[in-house]
Amino acid sequence: MPESCEIIDAHVHVVAEDKDTYPLNPAGLPGAWYLEAPHSVESFKDCMDAAGVAKAILVQPVGAYSFDNRYTADAAAAYPQLFAGVCCIDVNGADPVAELRYWIQERGMRGVRLFALDAEGPGWLDKPIAQPLWQCADELAAHVIVTVFAHQLPELSKVLQRYPQINVSLDHCGFPAVDGPPWRDSATLTNLVEFENLYLKITTHLLNTVVEKSHSPAQWVEHLVSHFGADRLMWGSDFSQTHNGSYVELVDFAREAFSGLSAKDRNLCLGGTAASVWPCLQRRD
Repeated sequence: MPESCEIIDAHVHVVAEDKDTYPLNPAGLPGAWYLEAPHSVESFKDCMDAAGVAKAILVQPVGAYSFDNRYTADAAAAYPQLFAGVCCIDVNGADPVAELRYWIQERGMRGVRLFALDAEGPGWLDKPIAQPLWQCADELAAHVIVTVFAHQLPELSKVLQRYPQINVSLDHCGFPAVDGPPWRDSATLTNLVEFENLYLKITTHLLNTVVEKSHSPAQWVEHLVSHFGADRLMWGSDFSQTHNGSYVELVDFAREAFSGLSAKDRNLCLGGTAASVWPCLQRRD
């Protein structure tokens, strides 16, 4: 592993300036970041240049567009050397499998986001309704990003066991409890270490929560590395949904959070792992 590597942001949301071509279709989630501080893909490219970030994963912003993936697909396709696109599919839609095939096979998206948040109890992630999507993702070799809360991680455990051949990323590490060292309340998360096909996204949202609890982001990162290894961890800014600082400041925050690791592990978390998970973004010198 070289002493330095390309930084790859594993979790970015972009919003079009052209609201006629790409009308907003909010999903009713908390917040209105897509009105307060949206960034188009062109604006985000400028942010990347200023921050020294080489590439990024464009994740469908459900809060802004629900399941209309057109802008994320078009943005990724416009700059294929910089971005990989991830669609989001409505599991309750008319034909979810056909939708997934369309966005992956015809529109060139590289992964699918299963947005299965359920605040009250178990969701649909491991239910029969979701199995055709998992099977289709497997067939298409599409990377799966899962968005669930910590109390839903047992559901994730079931599908990881069922589909060990599918690489899966967990958004925001599943929003775990961050009670401070020795982080006992995160056991539901760390118990997933046995599933070697699971990767964790350590995002600004999560690091901000650690700070709000008066704990050290660097210690939290070291805790996760000690369980999963750096080769299963990826940094993601959550920009422009998370915008409590400029993009440069969010990247500097990430560098600080990973600063306690060895150079090899730091490089993996800040780009190497993402490059292995998303081979379309691997460096080609």
